Parts: sequence; structure tokens; C-alpha cells
Amino acid sequence: MKETLEVMVVPTGGMPYRKTLEADEDGSFLPALQDCVGGRIEPMDYVFGDEPAVYCNEEGLLPGSGCSPNRAIYADAAMAEAGYASPDEPGRAVREGELFHIAFGDLVCVGFDAETGEDRDIADAECARVMERFGAFGSIASGPLETCAVLTRKGKPSRP
Repeated sequence: MKETLEVMVVPTGGMPYRKTLEADEDGSFLPALQDCVGGRIEPMDYVFGDEPAVYCNEEGLLPGSGCSPNRAIYADAAMAEAGYASPDEPGRAVREGELFHIAFGDLVCVGFDAETGEDRDIADAECARVMERFGAFGSIASGPLETCAVLTRKGKPSRP
């Protein structure tokens, strides 16, 4: 039974970093993955597919969850080709470079074995993909900046 799992954490407002997670007494990494994101995990398979798998706090998929904006997810060529719906115009496919989603809260990236359906250690090539997409200053600042831009375009929500 595997006792550790190598992952990359993409923290809100910070650089991605490697982390070693410990299995619980039942050999599960689920509690450690949940600890990385501060709650129940939800996959974000549109980011890299399964190479690596990306998980967020399930509440972090929705604005107003109490999680801080982390990273803007811009559509890539694969998303456009696959026909993901545009968030601005659901009747058309997203265009490469278009804002697709804003992730709220910390993210955790892990390797994924499609044959077994199990998480595995993140590979060096997968770490490089995470750093390339999420390690630049523009990416680190993208979540808060895009959140402000969306609120500016749509107007601020009313408060009681």
C-alpha cells in the first residue's frame, strides 16, 4: 500500500509548490487532498484533462463561496476544439484565450492513472505544465483581476 503521494498545490496568491501527502490509516489520500483545498474536493478536468488531474474545493467552483479568487482559467485550443460552451454565450463554443472560469480557493494537482482510476505521484512533466500555466505573475494575479473585471462589467451584487 502506498503511504505518500506527491502533488503540486496552487495556492491563492502564490507560486505553485510540490508537497508530499500522507495516507490516512485506511490508506486513503482523500483527507489529505481535502486538507490541501480546505474542504470537499471537486475535479476540474477542463484544465489539463487528467495530465495532471486538478482538484478544487467544491465550493470554490462558485463565486460567493467565501473562497478567495485564485486563478482565471482561460480556454485553450483543446477546450475550443472539444466545443466547451462559452460562459458569456452558452450557444457557442468557447474561443481559445477566452475567460472560461475563475477558480476560487487553493487547487491541488495530482497524477492520475486512467487505467486504475487512482491518483498517483505527479510526474515532472506534469509539474512543468502546472508551473507553465499557473507559475507566472500574470496567472497568480489573474483570479482577483478577472473577478474585478467581471464585477465591473456586470455591476456589483446588491447587498441588503
